[in-house]
Amino acid sequence: MIIFTIKKFKKPLICFALALISINGNAQTTLLQNTIDKLEGYKNYSYQCTEKILPYNTDTIIKQHNDAFQKAPDDKKSGYLFTLETRQIGNSYHLINIYNGQNLIVMTPNDSTYHFADIKKYNISSTLPGFLNWLRGRPEKKPSEMTGDTIINGFVCSHLIFHTSDTIINNEHYYTNANVFIDKISGLPNLITLREKFIFSGNVVDYYTAYYYSNYKLNEKGVEIANTTAPGYFHLPVKKVALPPLLTPGTVAPNWTLYATDGKQVSLAQLKGKVVLMDFFFIGCGSCMESLQSLERIYGKFKDENFVMVSISDRDSRKAVTGFKKNYDIKNTVCGDGADVAQAYHLPGAPLFYFIDKEGRIGNVQYGYYNDFEEKAASTINKLLNK
Repeated sequence: MIIFTIKKFKKPLICFALALISINGNAQTTLLQNTIDKLEGYKNYSYQCTEKILPYNTDTIIKQHNDAFQKAPDDKKSGYLFTLETRQIGNSYHLINIYNGQNLIVMTPNDSTYHFADIKKYNISSTLPGFLNWLRGRPEKKPSEMTGDTIINGFVCSHLIFHTSDTIINNEHYYTNANVFIDKISGLPNLITLREKFIFSGNVVDYYTAYYYSNYKLNEKGVEIANTTAPGYFHLPVKKVALPPLLTPGTVAPNWTLYATDGKQVSLAQLKGKVVLMDFFFIGCGSCMESLQSLERIYGKFKDENFVMVSISDRDSRKAVTGFKKNYDIKNTVCGDGADVAQAYHLPGAPLFYFIDKEGRIGNVQYGYYNDFEEKAASTINKLLNK
């Protein structure tokens, strides 16, 4: 009798559960669309945004945004004129983008320069309207959910979760989840978070970003972005001076002294008598990430010989590269705070690889990472070891 009862109600229960999921999805779709419609209904609006990023390492990158949009229905690119200002805390990065309907002006306040860019190639996906439009239609394409109310910075918010990608590869779970917290009174987002786990160049990357929105200003009088342009004291950039050439084979390698992630001091002078591979990189460099597996194999192949590999970042602190080394289980020596070393070695960009012979002279140099890097690097190291 019990078995019969379960069978009898099994189908209605399943239908009821599916109906709840459908209602939940519809509510989420409606709430998101209402938020988009609300923003699009304003003639102009602006907001401040604090962006917190945790990529590749244990240090949090913090950026401050001041964004303003003015409705421009005749503009076919985005439908908006805009000014977008970004500052990175603890860094000299400061950029202002102005689109006045005629030109996209990219301003760099640190040196009072500006240049014109192509609006057709510009992407506003990282702005609030860009982000919301990216999520538009997601509930219908991927399983999503709407949870209970959540308090964010003292405001009661509806909590929407979007599972924009979700897959299993070799028993490992990879995903992209977006959480949107919408203020129940204003109908505007207070917080959007993005949690991603994906494969990049053979490495598993765990990435987290949070966008905190505040100080909304709506339909303000006197906003005319169409008349906005670079201030008079800004100027077009002076032609860049050519970078000095890379150090050539046979040149005595400039000495340097840095602190490795274990806190111990390391210098090129103390490595004399060994073949040294100097790997210049910085956290967030795509080609540097691509080189990681090749460098790991090279290190494994030669670590028991008269060989040392030192990875040096010219942009990142010792604390940052310590987290990076741990996250990617890097075995060789890693040093941060290497700006002076990079300058001495005429670093044009990353990755850059210098091969130093046992006498402390440049044996070879390779700029950039290519498919044949590992083969060429191993050949160079073998020659220098047998020299």
